[in-house]
Amino acid sequence: MERIRSPKFSKPVYTCGEGLRFATPEIVASYRAGRLRCGVLADISCGIGGQTICFAEECGRVYGVDIDGERLECARRNARVYGVDNITFIEGDALSPQVVEQVVDADIIFSDPARPATEDVRQTDSLRPGIPMVLEAYRDVTDSFAFEAPPQMPPERIDFDCEREYLSLDGQLNRLTLYFGPLKRCERSAVVLKGDMYYRLKSGEAAPAGIPEADEPLPYAFEPDPAVMKAELLGELAAGLNIPMGLVKIDARRNLLTSESNSDSPLFKNRYRLLDRVNIDCKLINRSLKKNGVGKAVIRFHVDPERYWDVRNRIEEGLTGNLTAHLFEISGNIYLFERY
Repeated sequence: MERIRSPKFSKPVYTCGEGLRFATPEIVASYRAGRLRCGVLADISCGIGGQTICFAEECGRVYGVDIDGERLECARRNARVYGVDNITFIEGDALSPQVVEQVVDADIIFSDPARPATEDVRQTDSLRPGIPMVLEAYRDVTDSFAFEAPPQMPPERIDFDCEREYLSLDGQLNRLTLYFGPLKRCERSAVVLKGDMYYRLKSGEAAPAGIPEADEPLPYAFEPDPAVMKAELLGELAAGLNIPMGLVKIDARRNLLTSESNSDSPLFKNRYRLLDRVNIDCKLINRSLKKNGVGKAVIRFHVDPERYWDVRNRIEEGLTGNLTAHLFEISGNIYLFERY
């Protein structure tokens, strides 16, 4: 056990083993605790207690359950660090009748189950304790459940009647929370955390817009937040922008919205202004960059790793401008964008 500083937390925390690696960042834990505010909550896979402490700041009482005694001791110490005293810690198997009977007054069961450090394909079957087992063990306690699951898990592998909430932090996909029973508000949702603010988009609130596919970007392009993309809410995002939008498909994972008009939304990861379009030729790209006052180029298209630095050096040769350009390959051409 050791106490260390981490950007995940506002205070130094106690950790052991893989505890810190899998701990929920404080800003994420605070958001989720606000959504799950209730009288009594049981966190049945509490680890070193990052999420549990935030629950305690929002709920009347909290149970923190973990089968690993050393992790549980870290959680106890971290609770003291954060000055919360309304947590009852229980060491044991969360699925055992002995543990279940100690939390029978819980309004909500939350579980952030253990998962393999690496998997070729993330799936619910590898979570421990598994979601069906938790639902069965606590079915007589409550019908309100929330589970953390790997955010990269393919949607088709989540075959439960629940809300899938994808959450991003600083433009990166960070968490997937599954909400069951009365906690379910919709089929799919996206939450974008920026500083101390959060922005939510839900399925079912409005009819998704039909977005025509565009052959090339228009003067303005917008990169949707990855939580929006993962929640398959691109149409809902476009519907709320109130300006004509087209869809530019870059590859299997990335798309850009594009328009003749500028737009802004906290659900955009990046916004771009189109500078130029050129053929895929390092000399032509370099000439265009110089013409547009660019001093640095960010390559956003695929380059063979063995040729990357050669290509980049040729593209950036002699650049002296102040702008940074982002280079995308679309329909066989290179598009130069300024991010703003």
